[in-house]
Amino acid sequence: MDRITVSAPGKVILHGEHAVAYGKKALAASLNLRTYLTLTRKDDKQINLHFPDIDLKLSLPCEINTSENNSKNGDVSSPIPASDKVIETLKEVSGLDKSASSSQTLAVVSFLYVYSGISKASKNPLPAIDIEVKSELPIGAGLGSSASYSVCVAAALLQLGNHIKQTESSSNRVTDHSDQTSWTNDETKLINKWAHVSENIMHGTSSGVDVSVASFGGAIEFKKGNIQNLSEMPETNILLINTKVPRSTRTLVSRVKTKYDKFEDIIGPILDTIEAVTTRSINTFCTLRENGQSSSSQYKDLEALIDMNQGLLNTLGVGHPRLDRVCEVTACSGLHSKLTGAGGGGCAFCLITPGTPKAVVKEVMSQLKDEEFECWETDICGTGVVRHWSHSEHYNIPPGFLP
Repeated sequence: MDRITVSAPGKVILHGEHAVAYGKKALAASLNLRTYLTLTRKDDKQINLHFPDIDLKLSLPCEINTSENNSKNGDVSSPIPASDKVIETLKEVSGLDKSASSSQTLAVVSFLYVYSGISKASKNPLPAIDIEVKSELPIGAGLGSSASYSVCVAAALLQLGNHIKQTESSSNRVTDHSDQTSWTNDETKLINKWAHVSENIMHGTSSGVDVSVASFGGAIEFKKGNIQNLSEMPETNILLINTKVPRSTRTLVSRVKTKYDKFEDIIGPILDTIEAVTTRSINTFCTLRENGQSSSSQYKDLEALIDMNQGLLNTLGVGHPRLDRVCEVTACSGLHSKLTGAGGGGCAFCLITPGTPKAVVKEVMSQLKDEEFECWETDICGTGVVRHWSHSEHYNIPPGFLP
């Protein structure tokens, strides 16, 4: 096992933004834009990290000692969240200079914590390795890029330490003819545990939604900290549009809170209505799966729900003129869009129903790109973390990335 290549998806929130902070349910799904990680064993005593998306190249010794346990009693199944003291220690031993960005620092520290923790819990310490990470996901756009990265790190290192078992002839093939394999449910839960620890380093205490979607794929319903997998959700085509307008999630959450405190009797029912939209959307998606995704009336319902939720989110004050423009451009071609995530810029998604002419999608994408939006045609509710066995021409991976 000289080389391991894994990938994990990003995530998109379909419904429930902001309302989820008030105890309402949200619907999130895997986004088939993925992060890819290749790990290569070496014979020296160095860890080499190459993360071109964040302009990082770093070499450091593999004998990393945090001086604290990363798991209970050295049990790999019980990872412990990193303390502030350990995080500061890892920053010091990482060799990063003071000019390093927050993204670079957190990516390295979270990797080192997982590496040292799994190494300590292994029969033999983990060896020296090269790590290269590339992503199709825009960084910092609210699409779960850090969670996707964390899941890839956890999966590759657990595989390297023989804590999860997998061979090329594994019965866990993603499809009958696929050169991608997944792990058992219990092994994926272990990947998810270590990824959650990593994600907490990247973002503080996280809800677990992003890493759960990246680990298991498909879709989830999230409410008051409880995560329910929605296996009935069908894979669905979308356009993902990045407005490239930076926004602060903290500022937008505060804006909604200010409105709620002042107009609770008005904003409260709006949040209730957003939850009702979320529930109807889940039920409609699940009915589509049962009916073989052939009901045009149900797709029309999904489109109506998208329009309603976009209007409700604008009422909460988290819209943006660039998001409005996305909705206008897609509506001119009979398509329906809404923001995803915190709003105020960031990203939107556009539902592409079966039977939509490819020429229409191509024209919409061309117009959006002419107006300096970034666009991807992709799908949601696909596979979670997988291992790749074949060469890069079979996947949307940058050339030369796989063996």
